[in-house]
Amino acid sequence: MRVIAPAKTCVEVDGLSGRRYRARDGVYEMSERDGRALVAAGGFRPSLTGATSRAAGYRCPSDGFGSFFTTCSRCGGPCERE
Repeated sequence: MRVIAPAKTCVEVDGLSGRRYRARDGVYEMSERDGRALVAAGGFRPSLTGATSRAAGYRCPSDGFGSFFTTCSRCGGPCERE
């Protein structure tokens, strides 16, 4: 099970099984039991969706701000589909 560290500076954790895990790029590769315990303590599961496509969003023509909503959160104007 993959778990993201609860803090950026957290590089090693000890699991409930007694095994010590070391993060690689902030991600721990753990057993299921130890992973669930770390998630309960503040870690989180990585997203499986990847990056969001630009085609899924809107762009405000007046200030160029990107949004997932049809109303710009900066100026309140209408946004257009990218």
